[in-house]
Amino acid sequence: MQLPASFLALMQELLGSEAGDFFEALSAPHPTSIRFNTLKNINRSENSDGVKWCSDGIYLPERPVFTLDPRFHAGAYYVQEASSMLIGEAVRQLADLSGPLRVLDLCAAPGGKTTHLASILPAGSLLVANEVIRSRYQVLDYNLTKWGSANKMATSQQVNQFRGLKSFFDLILIDAPCSGEGMFRKDPQAIAEWSPENVARCSVRQQQILADAIPMLKPNGLLLYSTCTYNDAENTDNADWLQQEFPLTPLPLNLPADWGIAERSIGYQCYPHRVRGEGFYLAAFQKSGSGSGSGKSKGAKKFKYYQALSRAGQQALKRFIRPDADLVFLESDKGQIIALPEAIREDALQMSAYSKYFRMGTPVGIIKGKDLVPDPALALSTLLHPEFPRIELDREQAIRFLRREDPVVTGPAGWQLVTFDGLPLGWVKVLKNRVNNYYPKEWRIRMSV
Repeated sequence: MQLPASFLALMQELLGSEAGDFFEALSAPHPTSIRFNTLKNINRSENSDGVKWCSDGIYLPERPVFTLDPRFHAGAYYVQEASSMLIGEAVRQLADLSGPLRVLDLCAAPGGKTTHLASILPAGSLLVANEVIRSRYQVLDYNLTKWGSANKMATSQQVNQFRGLKSFFDLILIDAPCSGEGMFRKDPQAIAEWSPENVARCSVRQQQILADAIPMLKPNGLLLYSTCTYNDAENTDNADWLQQEFPLTPLPLNLPADWGIAERSIGYQCYPHRVRGEGFYLAAFQKSGSGSGSGKSKGAKKFKYYQALSRAGQQALKRFIRPDADLVFLESDKGQIIALPEAIREDALQMSAYSKYFRMGTPVGIIKGKDLVPDPALALSTLLHPEFPRIELDREQAIRFLRREDPVVTGPAGWQLVTFDGLPLGWVKVLKNRVNNYYPKEWRIRMSV
């Protein structure tokens, strides 16, 4: 690994006597870690090698071919760098999880931290995931779909387009675009793109994002600022700038010494020679001010592009949707039905007034005649009826299904949920002489087996 001379000098100054161990760690193989989806019923190994700061995270002895694991496509776990799982510990320590929260993950793609939040937040919470780059937004939306949470809203727009949402969110996570120093041993391209000038540009950009976001945070609300880099300009300097320029107070975390996470002047840093993970910086702040913030901005009276689903339409959904779910069903102008938890309807309605491009809730399907053609997202959702007819596949059958080939299965006529290891994968329709595969072509496995 050929590192830029200016980066070597920067880290030598930052780490002093630890610099040698740091550079040696960058030459070692990076660990592979995953985080399990607690929203789904998963068979977990009792002897797994756990991530110290995340009870749902484990290290794998080697990196498998995730594309060929049906459980990966079922949303059973997320392949996530271990250091970044520290976000979950910060939320558990600092956020009030006794009741519903409004939460914004502002720079959310590809979705690791958003799905982590989805597993932690109390029932009735609204989770908004934003990604300004449209191609990355599509990846984010797919990963949220696999995770199965129903209380989500995915948006794609610039931060300043949310400005009307004054004092709306209880928690804002800003995992800011950065120079990527913490990814050097995983991504050689990050080394090629690094320069002191790029560090300076990133720092300025991060401050702009932060400044646009802070008005959306309620008084007493929690701000989490993170990067995957090491330098002070993007980390502690920006954290100090935050407390100087805004009514924000840094909050400490209780991190055991044996975790190896370094405490900085403001915030905390993961270094690869201290932890089994990559470079990651995290600082937490509480916004001062009186009151809780009404969060009432310009309110929309109805959702754009959607109207309430008819009673007849709702009747067609009954056998697909779990009976204990308190939901609002909306139908788009194109006939697409979505399910939105009643608990977040008003919050999602307010958000929609400031969102030009968004997806919310869970796509349920389209009614043709009197019957529902179920959406692939419903198969992966926690809203799915637990007693819907299903066909369990072995690994070979599951791979065939995920490649969008017609699986060799038998079952009663009509819609069937196909599963692997008890985890839903998608839909097939059993006809008299064949079985049709309804797995989306854009999701299919293209890798040769």
